[in-house]
Amino acid sequence: MKKVIAMLLCLILCISVVPVGALAASRDTTYEETLASDLKTLGLFQGVSDTDFALGRAPTRTEALIMLIRVLGKESDALNGSWNHPFTDVAGWADRYVGYAYETGLTKGVSDTQFGTGTANAAMYLTFVLRALGYSDQTGGDFTWDNPFSLAKQVGILPDCVQTSSFLRADVVLVSYAALPVRLKNSPQTLAQKLMDDGVFTQAAFDACYDRSALDNYPSGGSTFSVHFIDVGQADSALVECDGRYMLIDGGNKADSSRIYSVLQSTGVEKLDIVVGTHAHEDHIGGLPGAFSYTTADMTLCPVTDYNSDAFADFARYAQEKGGGITVPSVGDTYSLGSAEVTILGVNGGSDTNDTSIVLKVQYGETSFLFTGDAEREAEQAMLNAGADLSATVLKVGHHGSDTSTTYPFLREVMPEYAVISVGANNSYGHPTAGALSRLRDAGATIFRTDLQGDIFAVSDGKTVTFTTSKQASQEEILQGAGSTSSSDPGQQNPISATYVLNTNTMKFHYADCSSAQKISDKNKGYYTGSRTELIQLGYSPCGICKP
Repeated sequence: MKKVIAMLLCLILCISVVPVGALAASRDTTYEETLASDLKTLGLFQGVSDTDFALGRAPTRTEALIMLIRVLGKESDALNGSWNHPFTDVAGWADRYVGYAYETGLTKGVSDTQFGTGTANAAMYLTFVLRALGYSDQTGGDFTWDNPFSLAKQVGILPDCVQTSSFLRADVVLVSYAALPVRLKNSPQTLAQKLMDDGVFTQAAFDACYDRSALDNYPSGGSTFSVHFIDVGQADSALVECDGRYMLIDGGNKADSSRIYSVLQSTGVEKLDIVVGTHAHEDHIGGLPGAFSYTTADMTLCPVTDYNSDAFADFARYAQEKGGGITVPSVGDTYSLGSAEVTILGVNGGSDTNDTSIVLKVQYGETSFLFTGDAEREAEQAMLNAGADLSATVLKVGHHGSDTSTTYPFLREVMPEYAVISVGANNSYGHPTAGALSRLRDAGATIFRTDLQGDIFAVSDGKTVTFTTSKQASQEEILQGAGSTSSSDPGQQNPISATYVLNTNTMKFHYADCSSAQKISDKNKGYYTGSRTELIQLGYSPCGICKP
């Protein structure tokens, strides 16, 4: 169908803005605005209004689904048909798109009643563009749809200025702009020439609008810094990125290994510079083998080299094999992460395992992030006694918002503008406690919670930090203690997404590090990123060995 590729590049920026998260990202998109204007002139891009391209926010799952429908050439069928779906979280303007996708089997949603309101990532958009160029992500094809980065770089649609770790609509512009002069697979014809043949625009219009050197001239001051606070339930994990360098702080529970693997993969992480296991408890180091299964690390930090648990033994083995072995840092040690500096402020500050937590500060420009593991009163006091500079823009709250952490004396030194609590919905510990929330509120901090807001993304430009979240919650809900959630029905919560290995012959699905997954032949091996529920709805059953 004519103009299908044009519809891909147009994406869905002509549709209404869908709120995503609490705040817009802080990235300066002035340069991308110019490129978006050029694409609009060619008929490939539209804003949410005549004056607003909304480049500072991430594309949504709904937008990605509409993009897929357009790539398939089925937009007319979707809009002109009468379709139904069971989802309660779909905006009215998207009903026909989602209804069409549901009735034709393109999507099952994240649960029986929820389509899902999260954001689309870089891997998803790059996959669509590669498909438009003629590349296949089917089994035995050119790439896998959940890991398109290497091929995207090779063919020229992933310029260095694209920020895969905090993918915004501005990055959609950069990828789309880069794709125009790229040749279609096994063809001398470029994507732009194909669009000309389809009558989307003329050669004269293209020559007048398109600047082949625009991406080469992207402002060199494009240093990047972001933190992805990963929703791993009643556990901790955060991925820090600066100038293409990565540090993973904790990895959740052992069951979160595939989640960590999936995040690193979808972010396009090639290598980890630093892995930090803040302390030996499973809810912090249990999922780190998932990171080591995906890639290697130059350095692994932990306050101890030995601890009596199977989870720690697995972590230590992987760290030895793929993370340079465990290094116990000392207070005052510093490490570089791109243009950011990491400083150890506390380690082994008390006898309790929680108080052995590595406490570190990441300084980026005038902004700073303080990660405290599960440090409690004793460790906090040890840092105060040592005169540590605890001031920080963002505080990763200690011990999931426990009442034994985040004391008033400690908070008076930190005085954070923002506080992030990694905590599980309806947890049995009563986290975060009303007392911890009250102290944070008294300190004037804006609070974010993974149990209510899902994955939390912080972006710094070196002067200010702003946030986006994968789910929304009111301030009233956020300030309510005892691990309360925004919905009393657990079925209303989005299931955790992970990447699974599929055996398309036996219809079994596995964790990536499962021994059985390693034995699947290439012709029968596939990959799926989504929830366990979605896979079961597609007819797959969980492996009996790794029990995903």
